[in-house]
Amino acid sequence: MNAGSPVVKPPVPAPVVPETTKPSLNTSSSLVGASTEEKIWNFLLKEIKNEYGVAGLMGNLRAESSFKSSNLQGAYEKKLSHTDESYTLAVDNGQYTKDQFVYDSAGYGLAQWTYWSRKKALYEYLKGANRSIGDLQGQLEYLVKEIKTYTKVWNTLLNAKTVEEASTSVVLYYEK
Repeated sequence: MNAGSPVVKPPVPAPVVPETTKPSLNTSSSLVGASTEEKIWNFLLKEIKNEYGVAGLMGNLRAESSFKSSNLQGAYEKKLSHTDESYTLAVDNGQYTKDQFVYDSAGYGLAQWTYWSRKKALYEYLKGANRSIGDLQGQLEYLVKEIKTYTKVWNTLLNAKTVEEASTSVVLYYEK
């Protein structure tokens, strides 16, 4: 080399991100609305067909998760060393296993599913559709499917004459 010649270094290749951190999940959505709240309202109204029932259910969802489908119960964020986003990603890519998700006792999602059998059913429903556990539309579909098994609650939502009637039924017989 000549004393005055510049030294040319080869370019450093970009790091390769393993595919396990980027799960390929179904993200298609037919939800209609400008905001999350509007999307939830429109979806539930199509299913329930009663504004009092929808408002009563949505009041409970707001109290549970602030309408955030990836909401990890606040008290568990520190305990599990996860944020809403990191927990969702860890479950989606398998770093946090199905059994860990099912049995960790942490409330998760729109309805803050907590009890192991209900979380297991939610997980299986969403994963069976190749969706993220935080998928809004998938959780809404599952929510309606699950509530329909609580006949008293479902019938109240369909026929409620007040928001309070619907909300009380959800609190007493669905959330339990």
